[in-house]
Amino acid sequence: MNYQFLPVEYVQYGEDIVQEELLKQIIMRSAKRVLIVTTKSILGNEAYNGMLEKIHASQIETLITLSKQHVPGDLLMKDLKEIKSFNPDLIISCGGGSPIDAAKILSFVLAEDIQAEDELYAYSENKQEKKIAMRNYIPNFAIPTTLSAAEFTGIAGVTNGEDQVKYKFSHLNMTPKQVFLDPVFTRDTPEWLWISTGIRAVDHAVETLYSPSPNPVNTSLALQALKKLHQNLLLSKRHPENLAYRLECQLGAWLSLFSVVNIKLGLSHSIGHQLGTLYDIPHGMTSAIMLPFVMEFLLPRTYHEQAQISEELGFASPGNSVTENAKKAPGLIADLIESLDIPNRLRDFDVKKESIPELIENILVDIYAERNDFVMETESLEEEITRLIYKVW
Repeated sequence: MNYQFLPVEYVQYGEDIVQEELLKQIIMRSAKRVLIVTTKSILGNEAYNGMLEKIHASQIETLITLSKQHVPGDLLMKDLKEIKSFNPDLIISCGGGSPIDAAKILSFVLAEDIQAEDELYAYSENKQEKKIAMRNYIPNFAIPTTLSAAEFTGIAGVTNGEDQVKYKFSHLNMTPKQVFLDPVFTRDTPEWLWISTGIRAVDHAVETLYSPSPNPVNTSLALQALKKLHQNLLLSKRHPENLAYRLECQLGAWLSLFSVVNIKLGLSHSIGHQLGTLYDIPHGMTSAIMLPFVMEFLLPRTYHEQAQISEELGFASPGNSVTENAKKAPGLIADLIESLDIPNRLRDFDVKKESIPELIENILVDIYAERNDFVMETESLEEEITRLIYKVW
């Protein structure tokens, strides 16, 4: 057995850590031209603009390119000619999972000298026609404003507008070299986005616990993540101005997806990928919809793993069996989602019942690609998934 760490140099965390440390790190790298990847909504963020002013005051050039939800391939590549002409020596993403993913992809696009969108997908895990090498690449830093934890992986997705498929790309060198967890940057994050991505982080932690390839590092950190998120998500909603609660949520998100190359996430994520692609449902919301139902679905195969959730959150009864304590876990997560007052049914997102067969077909493709043993431990997978999806509707 072995454990692989991602090539992250530093995780800088704390209030105003970007103001204190980012410029120092840029200068230490002798970077002169910084590509900023963000979204329209971030452009008015006070902390973001303060960061830009400080960078410009040090005679460092910047070029801004915009992304949006699910990283559309055409938008990703729209500014490619200008980006290549700018010739950045550092990429900084600021925002949620989409700009962070876009920055990872742009790092690999520039390293492989890809010229157009149609060349991109051959490198995806979906097609596997070409291998990503990234021998000489531009490093990227991440400043997240949500709790998606995309900044802690070397994985990114791009949606092809022609076939509406989300293509997955993965390479260790796509991982952000430095991550800045600064709650100041989260002040303007819409409440629904903050809370739903927090549930996404809960989903990461839960599915880490019953990963088919568990290890003591990720298991321990996932339990800590659940405790932090369970304690602080609702507090951060009730007291959005309290940066201490927000930082605790950020730390929980980090612990929920620590060195993800060592684990395999499960059914909630597989279904979430397809809900995002087919219905444009944000990933955080897909977790709010699916996670408690998936936990209940997998309960007979994951009693030991789910009992740990009840124990860590302080709801296990000393005299109870492992099975009895495990049975409490799906309800604990469902209660958390309910307390946060976010939509949690497919019909809340205008998913039509007649479209469910196509959804199930896509989910099955995703499940077989991921080869999750806990999920596939059945003789009638299609029937079980069908019952699950109609139950969630």
